[in-house]
Amino acid sequence: MEAVNEKRALLFALGAVLMWSTVATAFKLSLEHLAPIQLLAWACVASVLTLGLLLVATGRLGQVLRGSRRDYLYSLALGLINPLAYYVVLFEAYDRLPAQEAQPLNYTWAFTLAILAVPLLGQRLTRMDVIGGLVAYSGVWAIATRGQVLALEFANPVGVGLALGSTVLWALYWIFSTRDTRDPQTGRPRMQIGTRLWIGEAVDTAGNQAIGRLKFLYAGEN
Repeated sequence: MEAVNEKRALLFALGAVLMWSTVATAFKLSLEHLAPIQLLAWACVASVLTLGLLLVATGRLGQVLRGSRRDYLYSLALGLINPLAYYVVLFEAYDRLPAQEAQPLNYTWAFTLAILAVPLLGQRLTRMDVIGGLVAYSGVWAIATRGQVLALEFANPVGVGLALGSTVLWALYWIFSTRDTRDPQTGRPRMQIGTRLWIGEAVDTAGNQAIGRLKFLYAGEN
């Protein structure tokens, strides 16, 4: 039985990697037609619908709606980090950088998580962690300079900064999520089902990206 579970876990992991490998292309194609804030809005709508249907199908939607005020406020705080801040920053990075540059820069979140876990979770970095981090960020340097590692000239410093900034937001989200003991299906989905993101009156102007008004309302106050 344990071997079967391990095989299923491996297949799910490989499936996740396969699907995640397509996001860079999907982001770039979408950003040709939408501003970053608009893309985030549509992604949130799709996420809410998907999670909502899953909970309805499993008969657990009622559990989501029985959260306390503290639960919803905590979900709201996490939701401000991810998806809001994280994906706005990430989409802005993809809007400025080629996909093959933005994605590997964003993938350094794992080492960012290891670094932030030291002061925030009291963990320690091993020698291999440090070596791995040096290798990872040497790659970041090569990507940011587009191979001209000794030229000290960045092709798009704003885009690189946004991509690296997104790793901090992602790492903080996962660190704070470790303190969330609620059921993953009925607790954490409140970030997107209990917390409602509304982006309205997006107006495209020549040479500018859309400007959106954001209103966040948490369930229980309606």
